[in-house]
Amino acid sequence: MLRNFRQVFKGNQMPMTVVMGLVLVGLVAYLAPSSGNPEAPDNVVARVYGRDILKRDTDQVLTEMVRRMGKQPNLEMMMPYLQAQAVNELMREKLQAELAERHGVMVTDTEVLAALRAQMAQNPNFLLEDGRFRPTQEINQYLLETQGVTLRMVEDSTRQMLLIRKLIDQEAAKVPVDEAWLNQENRVRNEKLAFDVYTLTPDVAAVADPGDAKLGEFLKAGGARFQVGPRRVIQYVSLEPGFFGNNLNVDDAAVQAAYESKKAQYTEMKVSHILFKAATEAEFTAATQRAEALRAKLVAGQDFGKTAQEVSDDPPAKQNKGFYDWFKSGTMAKPFEDGAAALKVGEISQPVRTQFGIHLIRLEGKRTKSFDEAKAELKAQLTEDRFAAMAKERLEQLRKRAGERGDLAAAARNLGLKAQLSQPFLQDAASIEGLGDSAPIVGEAFRMKVGQVSKLAHTGASYVVFRVQEERPSAVPPLAEIRDRVLKAWKTEEARNAALASAKAALASGNLKALGEPKSQDGAIASLGELANHPGLRKALLDTAVGQFTAPLWNGEGQVWIAKVKSRTPAEPLTFEKRQALLKQLQRAQSEKILVSELQDLDAKGRQRSGFSSLWGRFGGIWENPKVKVTGSDMMDVE
Repeated sequence: MLRNFRQVFKGNQMPMTVVMGLVLVGLVAYLAPSSGNPEAPDNVVARVYGRDILKRDTDQVLTEMVRRMGKQPNLEMMMPYLQAQAVNELMREKLQAELAERHGVMVTDTEVLAALRAQMAQNPNFLLEDGRFRPTQEINQYLLETQGVTLRMVEDSTRQMLLIRKLIDQEAAKVPVDEAWLNQENRVRNEKLAFDVYTLTPDVAAVADPGDAKLGEFLKAGGARFQVGPRRVIQYVSLEPGFFGNNLNVDDAAVQAAYESKKAQYTEMKVSHILFKAATEAEFTAATQRAEALRAKLVAGQDFGKTAQEVSDDPPAKQNKGFYDWFKSGTMAKPFEDGAAALKVGEISQPVRTQFGIHLIRLEGKRTKSFDEAKAELKAQLTEDRFAAMAKERLEQLRKRAGERGDLAAAARNLGLKAQLSQPFLQDAASIEGLGDSAPIVGEAFRMKVGQVSKLAHTGASYVVFRVQEERPSAVPPLAEIRDRVLKAWKTEEARNAALASAKAALASGNLKALGEPKSQDGAIASLGELANHPGLRKALLDTAVGQFTAPLWNGEGQVWIAKVKSRTPAEPLTFEKRQALLKQLQRAQSEKILVSELQDLDAKGRQRSGFSSLWGRFGGIWENPKVKVTGSDMMDVE
């Protein structure tokens, strides 16, 4: 192709100059900062085989995650983990789209529309009295209020669901299933067995520690068995409440003052309300007029609940008559809360405007915790707030002195702090030894560059600043570093060998009672829990004659397992209809496994050649942009 390209332009430099100029202009335009274009490169969070993941999309996913979680005391600490989850969710969708394209699968707008209409037809909140769908704006508003999602998000989700379904169905048709497989699966599902099961659990606790010499030999012989991936070591400074001693004490006067200033947060209300939806100023004006006219009737005695059920634009009002049970301050829109708080019990408000429209509110009840009831909780909160403020101030001083890539030790000594080194940890570690609930720190430490100093982080009861000290490559660590892991493997292997030897001896002697009392089981193999998913146990039961013992095997719980088959009722032969149904089930299950494996392969290969070092790296790999941070849209309003 390159030879043909050269031949066309041989001897004519003007067309070549024009073409190359256009290519250069296109690349410059593509790579130039966006200044606000949401699809420009500096707003691209990641790229998966040429498919951009934009910041606006990841922000939307992150915001939805936080909304679903609700208020969390450790939300700030969890944010790095949630940010990574939002990106990973969208990357998985892009990988699925790439896989579908490679298999020639696509979903049309017509298919998506049909699926959406079928879904929505099942929900009466989307329908008018005559059975027609409500206007799109109303459906979108209902989804936002009740589920925190938009109609566009539901559409995208439906498209993705249809894509995966079509991909699985297409690949399932290619899975070869022979008669032997069908007959075996029919036996597993429908053949009735009765058998006794003997199990023997390896006694790991009975195995003694053999010492470093023996464990060293075991480690050496194990080789790659004990190899681990890249590990990181962090230098960290951690502050706990005890560091500040009596400086955290809060006296009763401070607690009383805090109670008076925060009394609203200890007040709960329950209300009934009627909503007239509005979006434009003209609609707000019309809604206000309707509300004023209706308020006069309600004050005169018209039934509030029945009226809410009949006229309120709030979808739940059809069922709850506009009633909202006890809620705390901060859980409703502020104008709504302020309007309710100004009322006496039984009183109906003047029209109240929120972003949803115009409300009429009737206060059904109000209660406030007394100072004595709130004192302990408030004192603990003030102590925690004081500790947080003091810890953050001290650690921010540490960060400022250390700089973005400075050593923490010297700066810590000058501030009366102590810098420590962690044990090496893997990227999938549940926590870092000595740092409490530090799972988010693990992920952050692997996202940072070696030498980089972190922002302030919260781990359980502590605040911490850390620096990525080093990364150790994939290797078999020395015994001292993984002794606990090697000892556990040694004990497990020794205990398993002893248990298997005991089971074989009991089987040879015919004295199975040495293994304990058997447990009787009966029914189809597929209905017997772990047996349905354990190929070895299934095959042993199918192949063992009545009155005989199976060979000793290992079950899913790590026990030696022996069964004696007592009786067998063969499965009925498959009819044509049952055969076809079983065939489809097996094909679908197998196609799902194959596609999951292909997705994992796409992901692994894409990450091997990420970045922009080549055109393949731009359009054929997986790249994450370290310069774009996922923040979530309107995160401050998330409740």
